[in-house]
Amino acid sequence: MEDVLVNLGYSTHQEIIRCLSAQYDLPLIDLENITISPEMLNLLPSSLIKKYSVIPISKDNGNITIAMSNLPDLGFIDNLRFRLNTDIKCVLTTPENLKNAIRKYYDQEPSKDIDTLMKELTFRETPLHNAEGKKMKEPQKETNDPDDEGPIIQLVALIINKAASSRASDIHVEPLSNRLRIRYRIDGVCQEVDVLPKHLQDSIISRIKILASIDISEKRRPQDGRISLEHAGKELDIRVSCLPSIYGESIVMRLLEKSAILLDLKKLGFYENDNQRFHSIIKKPNGIFLITGPTGSGKTTTLYAVINELNKTDTKIITAEDPVEYTLPGVNQGEVNEKIGFNFPMILRTMLRQDPNIILVGEIRDTETADTAIAAALTGHLVLSTLHTNDAPSAITRLIDMGIKPFLVASSLQGIMAQRLVRQICSHCKEQAIYTHDQLAEMGFKAEELKDATVYKGRGCKHCNNLGYHGRIGIYELLDMNETLRDLAYHVTATNEIRKVARTLGMTTLKEDGLRKAKDGKTTLEEVFRITGMDN
Repeated sequence: MEDVLVNLGYSTHQEIIRCLSAQYDLPLIDLENITISPEMLNLLPSSLIKKYSVIPISKDNGNITIAMSNLPDLGFIDNLRFRLNTDIKCVLTTPENLKNAIRKYYDQEPSKDIDTLMKELTFRETPLHNAEGKKMKEPQKETNDPDDEGPIIQLVALIINKAASSRASDIHVEPLSNRLRIRYRIDGVCQEVDVLPKHLQDSIISRIKILASIDISEKRRPQDGRISLEHAGKELDIRVSCLPSIYGESIVMRLLEKSAILLDLKKLGFYENDNQRFHSIIKKPNGIFLITGPTGSGKTTTLYAVINELNKTDTKIITAEDPVEYTLPGVNQGEVNEKIGFNFPMILRTMLRQDPNIILVGEIRDTETADTAIAAALTGHLVLSTLHTNDAPSAITRLIDMGIKPFLVASSLQGIMAQRLVRQICSHCKEQAIYTHDQLAEMGFKAEELKDATVYKGRGCKHCNNLGYHGRIGIYELLDMNETLRDLAYHVTATNEIRKVARTLGMTTLKEDGLRKAKDGKTTLEEVFRITGMDN
C-alpha cells in the first residue's frame, strides 16, 4: 500500500513513516546521525538483515533496539527475542535511510578499508629472516587461486567502489616522484582522497590494466580500455585511459552508469525564452545544430536529451559515437573503431544510405567530418553534433578555419549552443551571502546588476562533505541563426562582431545565464566566476 501511494504521487515514504510513527507510538530516527557499534553489527547475520530489512542499532539495559521501515512483524520479533534471549525495542526509519545503512555496514567487509589493506600489503612484503639475520625464502602458499595479489585486487575494487559511492565522474591514478596519488572528480572539481606508497604503483596500475583488457607489457604508448562492473545494483561502464608520464603511467577512469535515466529537456535548466528558441531549432527538418564546450561540460547529456525528445516511431535516428556512452532504445547507434578505419566520415557516408531523418555525430574533429555533416544537412537531414570552442559565436569561425566554405557554413547552420556545468548550492546548508563592491568587481560583476537581488552560498555540512555544493546544473549561451548572422558568416566577420550582433538579437551569454541562476539561489557568484571568468 505504501509503495502504491508513493508511485501514484499521493505521498512520500517520509510522510507515511511519520504517520505510522504517530499512529503506533513508535519512535522515528535518522540512521545517518547514528554510529552503530561492531557489537551490534555482528549480532545478526547479514543474510537475515537484508532479507527482513532490519538493523540492530543499540543495546540499553540488556534490551536491543531494532530499526525497520515497516510495522513490526510480531512473529519475527518473537523469534528475535528467543534467539537473542533479550527484549526487543522497535523504532522506525525511512526505507531509503535503512537501505543506505545496510549498504554502508553490510555490503562490504567493515574491516577491509584502505588502512587495513595497506597493513596486509606491508606484512606480505616484509621478508622473513632466520636467527642469523639472513633472508629466507618464503614458503609457497598452497592455493587454487591463480591470483596471489588479494589485497591489491581488493584495494583497486575499494578505490572504484568508493568513487561510485561518492558520485565521482572520474578517478585519477597519478604517479608522483615519491608516492601514488588518488583523486576523484566530484561535481567537476578534483579532490585528493588517498596517497599510496610508491612501491604499490606498478601492482595497482597492472591490476587496472588487466580489468580494462589493456596490454600490461606496453608502457611506452597511450592505451584505452573499458571495465564493466556492478555497484549497488547498478551497472557501471568505466572508460580507462592510460598515459605514460615521467614517473610512470597515469590512469584516468571515467565512470558512466549504463542505466542512467535520460534527462527530459525540461530539466536542463533553460529559461522560458531560451527554451522556446531551443525547441524551434531542434524541430527543424534539416540543418546543423552544434553544442560547444570543453570535455566534461555535459554536451553528450544534452544531445541525448534532444534525441530522447525527437525519438518517435515515425523518425529514423542514427548516431556515430566514440564511444557509445548510453544505449538509446529505438535508436541505431554506431561506434567508431579506428583500428579498422571505421571513423566518423565513413560512418556518416554509410548513414546517408540508410535514409535517416536525424543524424547524431559525436564530435566534429576534422575537415572531412565537417564536410560530410554539412553535405547531410544540405540534403534534408537534421544533424546534431559537438565542437570544441569556448562560446557559441566562435563555432562559426572555427568551421571556416577548418576549411569549410563560408557560404556552406552560413546556409547549413541552424543554431549553436555553448554550455558549462556549475555546482549547485547544497540545500542543507544554504545561507545568504553578502559581498562588497570590491569583491563583486574582482569577479567581473557590477553592483547594479545585483541591486535588490539576494544571493546565497553553502556553509558546508555533512551532506555536502563541507564543500557547500552538491550536484551541478547547466548554464547556456544559445545562438539561433537568422539572415543577419548568416550574412556575417558569409562575409567571414570576426567573432567579436558576431557576438555583439547576436547579443542585440537576444542571445544571453554564459556569464549572464550564470548570474540569473545565482540570483535564483541555484549557484554562487564564485562558481559562475570560476567557470566563466571575467568575460561578459
